[in-house]
Amino acid sequence: MMTGLRTAFVAATAAALLSVTGAVTTASAGDDGASLKEPGCAKLVGSGWGYADIHNACGHTISATVEVDGWDPSCIQIGPGAVARIGLEAGDEPYYAYEC
Repeated sequence: MMTGLRTAFVAATAAALLSVTGAVTTASAGDDGASLKEPGCAKLVGSGWGYADIHNACGHTISATVEVDGWDPSCIQIGPGAVARIGLEAGDEPYYAYEC
């Protein structure tokens, strides 16, 4: 009797784990990273050789910078709703903006 219950429990647990794994795989399959929203007020809206543009999406002044490989640039102040340009070192590629 106990072996039958144990077998049923193991089978139910395995089925539950497989269904959860399938749901997680399905949810992450369509996520290419570009669809992720940056939290907070600072939004990276553009970049080029030696600069990045940060938009302040909030109604108050913020300090913000961008994430790059190595040392992140110093924070800059950005007024409400404004876009400000921050300087980058040669070869730096900004990944996202964040508040400091």
